[in-house]
Amino acid sequence: MRELFLTILNMSLTASYVILLVILVRLPLKKAPHIISYALWSVVGFRLVIPFSFEGIFSLLPRHTNPVPIPHDIIYQQSPQIHSGIEAVDALVNKTLPAPTVGASVNPLQIYTEIGAYIWIAGMIALLVYSLASVLILKKQLKSASLSEQNIYTAENLKTPFVLGFIRPRIYLPAGLGAEERSYILLHEQTHIQRKDPIIKILAFFILSLHWFNPLVWIAFILMSRDMELACDEKVLQAMAADIKKPYATSLLSLAAGRQILNGSPLAFGEGNVKGRIKNVLNYRKPSFWVVATAIVTIVVVGIALITDPPQGDTIQPGYTVSDRASVTSETAYTTKYDIVEIEFLSDMKGFKSTDKFTATDSKIVAYIDTTIRTSQTYAQKDDLNNHHTNKYRIQFSNDAGGYSCVLYYDTLYDKAYLVNDGGLFAAGTDFARYIDSLLENTHITGHIDDTAAVELFKTYGWTLDYKINTITDKLNDIRILSGFHPNAYYYAFNNELSKDIGLDMSRYSNTTNINVDIYKLHESMPQDFYPIQDCRGIVVKKGDKIIGAFISAGRHSALNACSLKANRFEKVTGQTLYTWLAHMIKADRTEARLSKLKPEQVIEEYFTALERKDDQTAVYCLSKKTLLEKLTVNMPNERLYNQGISLPLTDSDSGAKSSFANLKSAKLLKADAIDESDENTKNYRVTVELQYKKALTVGNGKQLWDCCMVYESPQTGWKIEGFGH
Repeated sequence: MRELFLTILNMSLTASYVILLVILVRLPLKKAPHIISYALWSVVGFRLVIPFSFEGIFSLLPRHTNPVPIPHDIIYQQSPQIHSGIEAVDALVNKTLPAPTVGASVNPLQIYTEIGAYIWIAGMIALLVYSLASVLILKKQLKSASLSEQNIYTAENLKTPFVLGFIRPRIYLPAGLGAEERSYILLHEQTHIQRKDPIIKILAFFILSLHWFNPLVWIAFILMSRDMELACDEKVLQAMAADIKKPYATSLLSLAAGRQILNGSPLAFGEGNVKGRIKNVLNYRKPSFWVVATAIVTIVVVGIALITDPPQGDTIQPGYTVSDRASVTSETAYTTKYDIVEIEFLSDMKGFKSTDKFTATDSKIVAYIDTTIRTSQTYAQKDDLNNHHTNKYRIQFSNDAGGYSCVLYYDTLYDKAYLVNDGGLFAAGTDFARYIDSLLENTHITGHIDDTAAVELFKTYGWTLDYKINTITDKLNDIRILSGFHPNAYYYAFNNELSKDIGLDMSRYSNTTNINVDIYKLHESMPQDFYPIQDCRGIVVKKGDKIIGAFISAGRHSALNACSLKANRFEKVTGQTLYTWLAHMIKADRTEARLSKLKPEQVIEEYFTALERKDDQTAVYCLSKKTLLEKLTVNMPNERLYNQGISLPLTDSDSGAKSSFANLKSAKLLKADAIDESDENTKNYRVTVELQYKKALTVGNGKQLWDCCMVYESPQTGWKIEGFGH
């Protein structure tokens, strides 16, 4: 609940900027139809319910606005801080935030946040209960109402007409209305129903209930309700043939209710602002075409500008956790009196770990681990630490005089970490936990990094190199034009686009032998939009001592899970989709040109024929380049850069096998039936195949059905298999 409360707070703070800007934008739109102003409030609704957005250079929000001003780990920080983007506000608030007290059983900010969450829930429930009670009381008062026609009811005890309900909305009118007066009042209420205003008002009220603590949201709700009513008034004036402004205004005055009932239904008359509505009716003039057109263009442009966040600049801001914030500031902050650290894995599931034990004497590694443990002083609440998704590690320090030990628990499912030290349970950073875990996989590491150029390059963009995993000598094939599928060329060509984001370009070094590639463990996590993938590697490509390429890779996951040092994805860096980029990069060879002329079902037939003949080259040609790229780093040790061979779909080969056909005995296509066509570039087929393996690993033997997704990759390469599934 605390996490949800902080998310609501962050959305409310960001939306406050938007509300103020919408209020300002409404001023020059006074002569435009009020339906325009009414529509503009949808942007505020978006900001109040959607916890994320996207960046845009034309954003109207203040340039340094942080979309997440209150970090979710604030209760664990040694020096709690918010980052709103307004220095004066940050300085004022940060001075008042209490820091954790050493030896205290719980962080005071954690208590305040918990209390705040309960108050928020209580206020929301109270508002919703009050609204529900108001509606029930109103319904009770309407029991005597009589049905006039369809969904229209008349009641003697009413002073104001209104709509009640949203699934089957009913219109309630006061008794004694004249025929003419009744016609335009009825039109007003019917307009509400046609525009789905009852539903919109209920949704708006629910959003208000979520953000009841923010006075600007109350103002926005009131102004939106007014714009809703004014827009309906104008619709009535447009629809009625005669000039009814004066009698309509008279009705507004006479039907104004003496009190308001707070609920989710839009009450047509009597919701306040009677004076404003009368003034708007009497001054109403049908707007010219150009006024309407200009107003529409204005709200579209303003709406987009308010939905987008301002660019955060080139420097990334990875999401550090408590103990890691201090650790990445300077290596001189790490101190220790111990010479050796030993780490032992105490759980059963080893995963990719190459050993159960790791010993380090490197002073940098020992000092970092010891300092982090000693500065993790925030007590944590009791948690279930004995489960299948929590890894357990013993960390032992020693020197000639003695030493100490502690236990680290890392919950990989819920991304939490704890230290048991001196009999107490303390919160630990998950970046620190992943660091400890990585040492059991990357056992042949170099703690001291002597490449200062690489260290400074990554530091410029907010990344920290923990240690070197491996150095590889490789050849850089031609990455200017791609032909066929060669893992080397595709890997470097794809990641060269990411390198270009920081001004590096490896293409000029195409067909160069003896390039050196350094693989580093990065301290920070992958950017948030890659979550739940967190572990990442820094890749530095050099010719001699010169850095010619650098990028971030998630390692053993899909090769597409990579970004530039500015934390930008491939699509953002290139401004293209992967398939559009491939269409410009690929030059079809003879085999590719032949396959490009085939229909989708013929490509499927080619693939299974190639499997039957153990022809891996033709089989690879039948697969989409996206699928092949994804497989370049799948199930790969971190010390490797990319897989030299590709595991072909439905061959069911072991990850360590030298050939895709090591386990496959035969693969025969019996039939392929088209089942649907998502769009002109995507088709799905139901294939019936007979598969026989030496050993059934993940796929069984015999006749079986598979769904095959086909994509039109490019004019040069034609239809390709993207994958098989059920």
